[in-house]
Amino acid sequence: MLKPSETIRIDDIGAPRRIRFWLAMWFGVVVLIGLLDALHRYLNDVADRIPSAFGPKLVEEMTGSLSFGVLVPLLVAALRGIRGLPERWQRLASHVVLLCVVSVLHTSFMWGSRTALFHLFGYGDYDYGVMSWRYLMEFPSDVFYYLLLAFVLWLADRYRQAQKRELRAVQLESALSEARLDALRLQLNPHFLFNTLNAVSSIMYERPRVADEMLARIGELLRATLGAREQEHALAEEWKLLELYLDIQKARFGEQLVVHIESEASLGAARVPFLVLQPIVENAIEHGGGSDVRLVDVKAVHRDQQLELSVRDAGQGQGDSTHRGHGIGLSNIEARLKHLYGDAAGLRLERIEGQGTCVSLWLPYAESRPA
Repeated sequence: MLKPSETIRIDDIGAPRRIRFWLAMWFGVVVLIGLLDALHRYLNDVADRIPSAFGPKLVEEMTGSLSFGVLVPLLVAALRGIRGLPERWQRLASHVVLLCVVSVLHTSFMWGSRTALFHLFGYGDYDYGVMSWRYLMEFPSDVFYYLLLAFVLWLADRYRQAQKRELRAVQLESALSEARLDALRLQLNPHFLFNTLNAVSSIMYERPRVADEMLARIGELLRATLGAREQEHALAEEWKLLELYLDIQKARFGEQLVVHIESEASLGAARVPFLVLQPIVENAIEHGGGSDVRLVDVKAVHRDQQLELSVRDAGQGQGDSTHRGHGIGLSNIEARLKHLYGDAAGLRLERIEGQGTCVSLWLPYAESRPA
């Protein structure tokens, strides 16, 4: 997932490779056109039983193709410039002028290069006929290649623009998703802080020493959570945060609070959303405990390429009391799971008559990379 700070410069993506590709395409197409035209003329003479040499025809067609190919880079730049003109008549007039200039240059290059190469290869003097008529003769074919190049360039630019828009949309979607996740994660801090301070205020006059101890533990936990920058961390780190939170609650409830955590040591590297267990355990302690003892079981299991986490309390499992206790905490977790893993993760709340409440969540199993 991209982060807002990881902005991709679109113009820099694969630029050298793209330049080499288009240069190879340009050269290959130019040579292929010249070769095919020469072969066509030679085979046409063979079919008509006309004595013919392949060499001169190859020189003529290759010089014709390469002469136009040399103009292609300049022609591409000119076509893109014309596209930016504000008025339609300006664009049309520019196309006409550019086409005439290209055709004259193309014919002149062919005449000059053929004259030189015919002497170089020993084919004698090259006779191109009356040049004024040659310029007119070559003009229709130049019109065809000009329009073809303009159309191909238009298609290529449209495709490139579509890629830019698609990449920009992915960047914006990623930045928006990251911002939403940050907002959801930061929502946990005031939610947790409000609940714990409310618990401190309820005992601060009757048990000031316990309240002071709770405030000290709250400070430790807040320092640990506020320093986090990632949306995920290792399950081992999640256990540490949960232990800090449980220390706060144990200072408040004492021996009335009994929490069992069951997890294999090998699962410590599994990646989980940051502070995903604390809201669930908080709900289990606050809303699922009995009058004498508050039992909470926390379990982590690796099953079928998934990591499954569950928190079970020993409440009555009936009525609306348990439901009211699972408000912002579970909604926050569900939203974060959806953003991080899509349909590959989920959360389930089960209330069993007379046996308590169990909150289970599952997500794709992945391990943290070593630092």
